[in-house]
Amino acid sequence: MKSDYLNDQYLLETEQEQDFWKKMQDQLLFINEIPAIGNFDAYEKLAQHGYLDTVMPYISSDFEVFKLYLATHVAKCTEAASRSGLPSNITELLKKDAFVRITKARTQKELENVMLHLLDELKKEYRRNNVRKYSHTIQRAIEFIHNHKHQPLTAADVTAHLGVERTHLSRQFHQETGLTITDYIHTVKTDAAEALILGRGYSLTEISDLLGYSSYSYFSRVYKKYKHCLPGETSRQVTASSSALG
Repeated sequence: MKSDYLNDQYLLETEQEQDFWKKMQDQLLFINEIPAIGNFDAYEKLAQHGYLDTVMPYISSDFEVFKLYLATHVAKCTEAASRSGLPSNITELLKKDAFVRITKARTQKELENVMLHLLDELKKEYRRNNVRKYSHTIQRAIEFIHNHKHQPLTAADVTAHLGVERTHLSRQFHQETGLTITDYIHTVKTDAAEALILGRGYSLTEISDLLGYSSYSYFSRVYKKYKHCLPGETSRQVTASSSALG
């Protein structure tokens, strides 16, 4: 009977941990996309509601691990800002400051404020450095891609949604972003895949399905092209890092 009780407790704790990581991934993926889309108004809603409140009950036992996870998202967030045109020396300074804040954090509020402070500083730097905003058409295309990254998605889908001529959109998209529509789609999807792998909440095949890929083999090929390693290699690195932490 005692063994059954312990097994039940283990299963409950495992389910709670998976629930935590999934909630955390959803929230941080959204935060990471704010610099890429260039819409900083969205983060103000997060500031009004403690965005970690729903997951903090699970963090107490994994507080230090969560710090590492948050640091990864800080890096992704600043990389997105660099790709959007913010000078790399500025993003590096902001990233370093966020890392220091994460290291010193001892409470939920301090951790919560790390991302909010970073986004606030990015917003100021975007204005100060006059980071060019995308045209209305390309802004709509980018938002559509980010909002539909969990579905099968092609350049034709983006064109159809906007109701514009494909050749013109492709040319304009490349001029403003430096990427083809297809490359941008896969960059968004593989960035999301990497974050999900780091979060440990889903298996690799589940991640492939979640991001709308027709098969795991196709997902794996795309991931390797854009991340320069296979999904399994990223997963093994996460496992090794977790083991090293004890």
